[in-house]
Amino acid sequence: MTRILKESNIIKQSIVERIKNGSNYPYLYSVIQFGFYDNQGFLLPPSLIRQYWDKEEVKRTCRMIYNLLKEACKIKELYFFIERHAPTRSSITSKEEVKGRFHLNIISSMIESDVITKPDRKMRRLMLKDSRSGNSIRRTNYTDMDDCKVDLFNACCRGANWVNRYKYAIRTQVVREENDLVNTVLYSLKDYDDKSDVDFMDICVFEASDYTN
Repeated sequence: MTRILKESNIIKQSIVERIKNGSNYPYLYSVIQFGFYDNQGFLLPPSLIRQYWDKEEVKRTCRMIYNLLKEACKIKELYFFIERHAPTRSSITSKEEVKGRFHLNIISSMIESDVITKPDRKMRRLMLKDSRSGNSIRRTNYTDMDDCKVDLFNACCRGANWVNRYKYAIRTQVVREENDLVNTVLYSLKDYDDKSDVDFMDICVFEASDYTN
């Protein structure tokens, strides 16, 4: 057990070092959940909801969001982690204990200012989306440019159907300090330890991350 514990700590520290040394501060940290109802309050089709438990379908959504952020926001560093909600829950039909559905943790370098001040076609289109205030991003008077970047990040992620269907699907915050970033990475990896059967390969979505850049 001691060997496994040491191994998990080494791997976690390696991931922390890769992320915190990859870009300049501040970073963005985003949590994306997949809801059961659309914005009008209607229950989504069971065939769609079941996919929230399918790791490969979740990874497919990760790759879609990754590509959207790269293309429209020109983000240099992205790291996706998948996590289950409560470890188990009671099945509505069978009452048996089943594992919780997945949600995403995303750690991202910040959108560069010149991507906004000199927007290309995709960024201009993104600026037409709603900000958190309800106005379009382009027409919102921001006192802090980081708030604009958060709105652009969120709007871009909503280009993926699973995110767009649920109004409260995404929450994003700015991470300004190294210590906060380290804690955020470790939180995203919290299910990987010596007492769990979850491996870091089950959490890190390498095909939608920039570990090799």
